[in-house]
Amino acid sequence: MNRPLRENLEVESAADGEWLRCADCGGRLCPFGQTGRQPRFRRVFPPAKAGPLMKNSRKAVTCLKKYTVPHCGVLFDAQMVKEKHEV
Repeated sequence: MNRPLRENLEVESAADGEWLRCADCGGRLCPFGQTGRQPRFRRVFPPAKAGPLMKNSRKAVTCLKKYTVPHCGVLFDAQMVKEKHEV
């Protein structure tokens, strides 16, 4: 049985436990309860990739992180963050 969690994500109940998975392709991301924001799902972009208004932003935002499903490439999360050394 699957139940929706948020856009493009659902929780799969299977014999081997509950899994966070893509609602599009069904690809498993991680056991439910763990974060799907793992480095292997992350791509980092300059803030301007978020839109033209971010091009000249004076905010402390230094990068846009997009998290995608490796099986199909669908976006399941995004963050605007100030990075220290990790990019």
